Formats: sequence, structure tokens, C-alpha cells
Amino acid sequence: MTKPTVSQAADIGLSALFAPRSIAVIGATDEMSRAGGRALGVLKMVGYPGAIYPVHPARPDIQGLPAHASLAAIPGAVDLAIIALGPERVVAAVRECGDKGVRAAAVFADGFTPALRAELTQAVAEAHRKSGLRLLGPNTIGYRSVRDKVYGTFAGDVELGTLPGPTAFIAQSGGMSTYFGSTLLARRGVGTSYLIDTGNEVDIEAADCIEYIANDPEVSAIALMLEGARDGRKLNAAIAMAVAHGKTVVAMKMARSNAGLAQAASHTGALAGKGELFDAELRSAGACVVADEMELIDAMVVAAHRRIPAGRGVGVVTSSGGFGILALDAAERAGMQVPAPTLPPTDEQQAQVKGGKFSNPFDFSSSLAAGPRAAQTALDWIIAQPNIDAVVMFHFYSAMRADRQESLLKLMGEAAARTPKPVFVCGVAPPEFEQKLRERGVLFFEDPARLMKALANVLPANRPAAALPATAGSHAAVASLSGARARQKLAHLSNLPHVRTFAVANLEEAKARQRELGDKVVLKVESDSHAHKSEFGLVSAPLDAHELDAAYRRLEEARASCGATGTPIVVQPFERGCELALGAYIDPIFGPAVMVATGGIFLEILNDVTFAAAPVTLVRARDMILGLTGAPLLLGARGRPLADVDAAAAALVDLSRFIAEAKDEFVEVDINPLIVKEQGRGVIAVDALLVPKA
Repeated sequence: MTKPTVSQAADIGLSALFAPRSIAVIGATDEMSRAGGRALGVLKMVGYPGAIYPVHPARPDIQGLPAHASLAAIPGAVDLAIIALGPERVVAAVRECGDKGVRAAAVFADGFTPALRAELTQAVAEAHRKSGLRLLGPNTIGYRSVRDKVYGTFAGDVELGTLPGPTAFIAQSGGMSTYFGSTLLARRGVGTSYLIDTGNEVDIEAADCIEYIANDPEVSAIALMLEGARDGRKLNAAIAMAVAHGKTVVAMKMARSNAGLAQAASHTGALAGKGELFDAELRSAGACVVADEMELIDAMVVAAHRRIPAGRGVGVVTSSGGFGILALDAAERAGMQVPAPTLPPTDEQQAQVKGGKFSNPFDFSSSLAAGPRAAQTALDWIIAQPNIDAVVMFHFYSAMRADRQESLLKLMGEAAARTPKPVFVCGVAPPEFEQKLRERGVLFFEDPARLMKALANVLPANRPAAALPATAGSHAAVASLSGARARQKLAHLSNLPHVRTFAVANLEEAKARQRELGDKVVLKVESDSHAHKSEFGLVSAPLDAHELDAAYRRLEEARASCGATGTPIVVQPFERGCELALGAYIDPIFGPAVMVATGGIFLEILNDVTFAAAPVTLVRARDMILGLTGAPLLLGARGRPLADVDAAAAALVDLSRFIAEAKDEFVEVDINPLIVKEQGRGVIAVDALLVPKA
């Protein structure tokens, strides 16, 4: 049996799962409608070359193979056990695996109660100590190691055939790996080496599978369709390892809905459950993060066939001006470019395209006006442009005509053979014609929008750059720290200075402070019970001296109506500059994390925010800030002065270190707003909120 080259460090016992020498099917039966019967039948059907041991307490043979009453009764060693039993019998079977020395197991069953799941987890740990057992599942449809013909699955598509190829598809949700990873990819000419449904991940996680596959030289691209992860940093490390080994990793985050998110006490908590951190961290590890399942398939098609462009420049050749416009629009939406060519045509090229204009898009007009070599000349000229990284030609429905297919194959195949730049065709074509194009190194897309998005998604420059709820739940019952107590906790952060704040006992003291400050001021009530002061009328700004009387009385009334009597009213100088919000929180997947957003009190409305796991470097912090849609406001848009982006980045670094060090004490921190002053003048935090760990 051929085994992939897997380092000892990366194996972690998974070679027994993906390349076992022998397999026991616990719960084997002759009934093909049951998981145990189907799993056994599938192994026989695909021609698994190792020993197969059906296990059944009362049957002498099953599906023509000798059966054994138990694992212990099997005379030889067993590398892998496929456990096709109800959940109430799985724990005992796992313990039996440990006693037998089984090194890997796959559990199909669903329906584990919390108590039974805890028993299973303990049984797996015990078996691991005895035999090194690694367990896939429970609640999995199974997996396939296609080259070694190890099909530990009861999936219903096996009879349709699995196309071997250079990809791996890992999902956590039953059936996703088979439908998207086998059926849809195969329809696009992309084969797979591994199809894995990790299920509930009691033991083996998606990260473990990625790490194993990273060492397989025959795999060029890995697709991930994930709902989440127990350990986001472990997942990131596995992705980074795969990318370092030359794999393209395409990732899609499922379960992105905000439904069910509990109201959080801080702005950070309200924003943190939207998947942006998951996306940002996977991108930072080198993954190509996509928005939906069709983007995933399209990106995998480009990556698996190694047709990834070196840059964003796309050359478009067409006999339709309308398609040229569509391509321009699609490129702009996707972040690709259709740049103006830099090399002029030769006299010979000019003569060969009678009705065409040498531009990009290249429209060589109708076939009646074009010369006999117009399409080839157009392709050659576009391909030769140094600022073009990929070429697409639109052929409408030409490929549907049998009399045009041979010439089209010759044209596109020869073009692809003349250049390392990827060449694509858009239009409609029969599947067999698409296959012939692929054999010549040309990929086919029906429309330019999906092609441009696929190219943008797999560009290497996009990778180092949005669920499961990213907060631990509502913190409403936990007393937050704001005002002086929050400032005291953060006072040691030298790059995160706080605005001068003066508590006042009455209106006269407020007026005295305003005269002392000599400018407009802010009045606010500092109450730990009211995180968002503006929503309760507990802040008023900016105020001149003549506005203080009315504003102070309004604050007193608002404080009383909110039940916050006794909390201090404070005066602060009114700070001018661009408003950002900084936040930190404990993410259940990545642990300590930070965010930065534009908008101050409107950040939840604008939703212009970037996330990263903490701590961050100064370079990463600056990239986060400049990655905001509102970044031009910091960079002098509409005549505004340049803002002190470096100071804002340093403040974000300090906050990221704080949450990383204080993760056992606090679950959320808000700095909102952070006023970013003119370049060289620093930043100032106007308000702070800390949510202690419950």
C-alpha cells in the first residue's frame, strides 16, 4: 500500500486512520441499509487491499468474510476500527479498542447526551494512553483516503465514483465533504486524495488532518468548510504549515448568523460574533478565505489546476463589447484589474485585426470584420503585455457548435502552451469540451464575475491580510469597570493615554473646570451600570460656558432616571481628531483578540471593523487600521490633516498585550472613542470600559 510521506511529528497517529494495514468493522452486518453493512460493503467495493475483519457477536460470516465475536477475538493486529454502533454502545467499543491496541477509530453515531459524550471523551483519553488511539467523530459520515482505497464511510455517493486528484476537502458537517468535495469538484475536473468529515471532533480536529495532509507531496490544495474550531491558534498553525509546504488552502466559515447572540455589555462584544476574526486569522496564516460555497469550489478549481496568476492584471479578449464591459465591472468588484497595455502592436498584428482596437479589453469586433488570424493575434498581443497576469477569452456559444470546437481547442491550447500565464475561456460548452480544454491547460468559466472572484480569492497577496458566537455570552450580570477604575487598570499602558478627567460635585465646580480648561468641554456621568452613556443621555458635548447650565441639569435628570444617583459627573476637555474605537476580548476559538473600528459611538452602525488575535505587532496593528474602510479619513481625505496612525497603532499594540496578559481577569475591554490627533500629536482615550471575568 502506498503511503504518503508524513513526518513523525505530523503523523500524530493519523497514518493508522488514512493508511491502515488492517480494518475492523464493529457493527458489521449483511444489511446494506445500515451503516455497518454499508461501511463493510464500501471497503470491499473499492478494493481496500488490507485485511478486513467484520465484528459481530453472533455471526460466523458477514458479506462473505469471516466474522469475529469481538475485537479481542481477531488473531492479528488491527490498525483501524470503524465503529458502526448506537451511541450507548460506543464507549465500550472504544475501551475495547484501547485493550486491543487499535491505533485509530472512526465513530459514525450521533445522539450523544452530554453525560455520554463526557464518558466517550474519557474513554478516548484512556485508550490513547494504552495504544495511542486517535478517534474521528462521532457524528461523522466518515472519510476517504482515495489513493490507499481506505473508505471509512457509509456515504451514498460512493457508487458514483470518486475522482482521484491533488486536493483534500475537510468539513465538519455531515455530507458537505462528499457533496462539495467529491460531486461538485469532480464535475469541474478536480479530483481528491482525501475527503474528511471530522464530525463533532471529540479527538481528531480539522487542524490535525491539515497537518497530516501538509506533508503529502501529492496534494496541492486543501479546502476547508468549517463551523468553528476548539483551538483557533492550533488551526492557524496547521494552515501556516500547509502553506509553507506549498499547498493552497481555501477556507469557508459556516455558521455566520448572529441569531442567538446574547446582548453583550460592550461594543466589542456586540461586534465580535460576526466571523471577522476567524477570517482575519485564517488569512494571516495564509489561507484564501471565501464568502460562500461556490466561491470555494471556483477557487479550488483554479488552485488545483495550478492556474493562480502572479498578480491582479487580467487581459480580456472578446468579439463583444458588452462582454468587455461585464469583465471590467466584474474585475472592479473583485479587486482585480484590467490594465491598459504598455506594448504597442506590430504592423503585422495591426494588419491581421481589421476591425479591432488594440486595447484591454481587446474587442476584435465581429468575425465578418476580423481577419482570419484576428483571435490568435489578439491573444498573442495581450499575453505579451508585461502588466497582464492572466488572460480570458469570451467565446459565447461557439463551443456548442461541433464545427467550431476543433479550431477553438487548437487556438486556446496553443495560446496556453506559449505562456506560463493562466488562460481561461468564458461562455457555454458541453462538459466533454470543458474536459478537453482542461487537458490543454485552459480552464472554463461560464461568466466573468465568478472567474474574477476566483482569481482574486487565490492571489497570494490576498492571503496574509469574517460564526460561531465570539463572546462567551452575556456579561450583563458581571459588574463592569468604567471611569476612574477603568483608567487605573489601564494606566500602565504608556501608548494609551487617557483624557484628563475631573469629578465635580455641582454646577459651580463644573463651570470652574471649564474656565480652567479654557475651551469646550465634555460633561458625562461615569456609571459602571451604563456602558453606552450616549444611549441613556449620560454624556453631553461639546459645551461652551453658556451651555453648561442646561447641560448639567439634563445630566442630573438622566442620572436620576437611570437609577445612577450617586455616580460622579465629570468634566473633560473636548478632544479633536479622527475617532476610532479599540476593543479587546476573549474569543472562544482564538483566545485573546483585539479589534479596531471607525465611527466612535456609531461603530456598530457603520460596522467598519477589523480583528486579530492578540498580541499583535506594530506592523499588524497598522495594517488593521489602514484596512478600515474609513482609513482615508486618517490619511488626509478631503483636505483633512494627516492623523497620527503610528500612535494609534502603538495604542492598539498596548491594548493587545494587556488582554493577552490579563485574559484570566478580563473578558472585554472597550476604548471608545480613541481620538487620533494630527500626525505627531498622538492619541487620547476618551472613555474606557472593562468587563471582568465572571
